[in-house]
Amino acid sequence: MGSIQDFIDKNLKEPEEYKWALNKIVDTDMCAKCGTCVVVCPNNLLEFTDRPQLTQECRRDGNGMCMEVCPRMNSAKYAVEIREDFKEEYYYGKGTIEGQDGGVVSSFLKYLMESEKIDGAIVVGDEQWKPVSMIVKSPDELKKTVKSKYTISTFEALKEAYDQGLRKVAVVGLPCQIQGLRKIQYFPYHSKHSAERGWDGKAKKLPEIEYMIGLFCTEKFNKETIDAILEEHDINIEDVQKFNVTNGKFIIETVDNTLKLPVKDIKVAPGCKMCRDFDSQLADVSVGSVGSEEGYSTIIIRTEKGEDIKNIIPVKEGVDLSKVQFLRNFKEKKFQKALKKRVENDEFISYYWNDYYGGVGLRTDGKHFIRLRANPSGFYSHEEVQAIMDITKKYGAEIKITNREEFELHGFEPIDVENAIKDLRESGFINGSEGPLVRSALACPGNQNCKLGLINTTAIAQECENRFKELPAPYKFKIAVSGCPNKCIRPQVADFGINGYKVPYTVEDKCNGCGRCSDVCKVDAIDITGDISHTDYDVCIGCGKCVKACPHEARDLKYDGFNLHIGGMSGRKIVEGLTLNVEDEETIYKLIEATIKVYNKYGRKPQKERVAATMKRIGELKFMDEVKKEMESAN
Repeated sequence: MGSIQDFIDKNLKEPEEYKWALNKIVDTDMCAKCGTCVVVCPNNLLEFTDRPQLTQECRRDGNGMCMEVCPRMNSAKYAVEIREDFKEEYYYGKGTIEGQDGGVVSSFLKYLMESEKIDGAIVVGDEQWKPVSMIVKSPDELKKTVKSKYTISTFEALKEAYDQGLRKVAVVGLPCQIQGLRKIQYFPYHSKHSAERGWDGKAKKLPEIEYMIGLFCTEKFNKETIDAILEEHDINIEDVQKFNVTNGKFIIETVDNTLKLPVKDIKVAPGCKMCRDFDSQLADVSVGSVGSEEGYSTIIIRTEKGEDIKNIIPVKEGVDLSKVQFLRNFKEKKFQKALKKRVENDEFISYYWNDYYGGVGLRTDGKHFIRLRANPSGFYSHEEVQAIMDITKKYGAEIKITNREEFELHGFEPIDVENAIKDLRESGFINGSEGPLVRSALACPGNQNCKLGLINTTAIAQECENRFKELPAPYKFKIAVSGCPNKCIRPQVADFGINGYKVPYTVEDKCNGCGRCSDVCKVDAIDITGDISHTDYDVCIGCGKCVKACPHEARDLKYDGFNLHIGGMSGRKIVEGLTLNVEDEETIYKLIEATIKVYNKYGRKPQKERVAATMKRIGELKFMDEVKKEMESAN
């Protein structure tokens, strides 16, 4: 039998350090301590004490979903923003439940549960002011959650919610937690694959997060720090009535006394220094005390779902936006200070914020590229080209022109990406055209520049940009506009292709059979019999060249319009789209809009399934019938 010390040594030793991709985030104090990684592990290998860590060996060495949902690896903010159509509406209000700063959050949750919009909520309760992740299934249970906590908390209760029968939940969280939850919500769109499956072959089952309620947050504190303050001032934790942070003061209220300490003198969780989000910018609705009078909360409605808060909270206009902006700026300044220090000390930086911006990608050498949306038909002015040359020279980058007529600028150091984006935008460029969205409209020179062109491709491409640029889709959605049936831009293998189409006929009383039309026909669709030319319409491609070439105006148009190609694809597999004809330009745009809507409705594998694959899976006839219904409903 071993000694007591043997037992202690065996069971209370420090946890073993396993290989884990997120160690570079955790060990370098980049970690936000949001706990998202712990929630998604399908094998339950992670636990959170004062930091997340592996409890046993991971077969992937942590190169899995835990890494991909971490908001400090990358933010996926742009991919989320284009799908949620965020806005900012500022109000203040007071709830029906007593709570900190008007009880707005508790009142909203009560309404969502009573109206059966959710099965329950994931919130933070407390055990003697130690934050505890809780599942709330009834309004009565909300009383345990009404106090604000300023120490680190996680969402481990979300892991248990599904097993307890919850399928739709609301989550209340801090900015970093909302960022992580959005990455879970839109996981396939930024990771490019489905959720990680565990050793049992199954992915972690989590309830649908129907509402994300974000809280204002300047920073979090380790519980040990708060405990030390209480001990120093001889305050018993059981006597604390309220913690609050306001006007640069950390306030502790007890039954008999109120203690105010400068926030700057309190040690914050290290990862908070690398946070830029004060007011939970990815939430459906954000709530905090800043900008409203005592007893009320500032409410920022950001999404359509966030509008539901108006059903229970009598909201009023009049928020002091200067106070909100002051704390945004305050947090940004702290971030910039911490970033500068890390750069000077050559410390690890993930640059998670670089994908706040569309069109930004990471290269294999650790540098970044920035893709710009193409000008219609690929025409650029001297001034635009000079601006690109100046900016790339400034940052030591290189210029690449893609096959979609876009400038793609390569070789930016991570620290320079934001400033480069700012410079490019000030020069009139739009970064983007990368990821699961509508890419730059590709177009040939068209009839304004090419003698074979039948349509103004530049104008059509510009209108496509105006209406559809950066719209979200399950996967890339490419539009191509060709001036004629020669299809130099390959519209037949685009998700949506357009080309000019003019079908001729012979004006017999003007034709003398000279044969000029037959000579210029590239596909030998015209024969001369006696004094008359005859067109084989099974061969004619509708290029209209014969009409222009006839010296006697004996060729005219029986059809003047467009060929459209829906569901084409190139790359790993070549698929030509379904072809149909339309006569007016406005119908083209209505068809594109309807096609995108149907694709978003039926696409099942984000970042894997193009329009062609969706059409094949559900049936081309059904897909096109749905497109027709969308167009009819729009009218």
